[in-house]
Amino acid sequence: MLQNAQKDQIINELQPKATYYDLVLQNKSVLSMSQIAKDFGMSAKAMNALLHELHVQFKQGDCWLLYQTHADKGYTQSKTHIIDSEKSSMHTYWTQKGRLFIYELLKSKKGLLPIIEREVGT
Repeated sequence: MLQNAQKDQIINELQPKATYYDLVLQNKSVLSMSQIAKDFGMSAKAMNALLHELHVQFKQGDCWLLYQTHADKGYTQSKTHIIDSEKSSMHTYWTQKGRLFIYELLKSKKGLLPIIEREVGT
């Protein structure tokens, strides 16, 4: 009886997180690296360097691109920004699926958590 109560409590605690993840992964919006990096208290430059170190992405010209092992997983979308009639630049944006990938990668490989999940010392 006690074991079932413990299981019910765990399910009740995890259900909001599962619902949140479902909603986030269904969201079609994309995020800049700056937005994701801020979750971890980092700059986009530092986060890009860290993802390069972890063999997730490489820089080609001014644009970060995913290595082939990650390229077909739906983690990023590229957008072209028109500068003038002769110039444009491509920027990489992260999907919600990519954001979750970064979260899980940094947690498992570097022990890094977003600021909101870090324990506050008293």
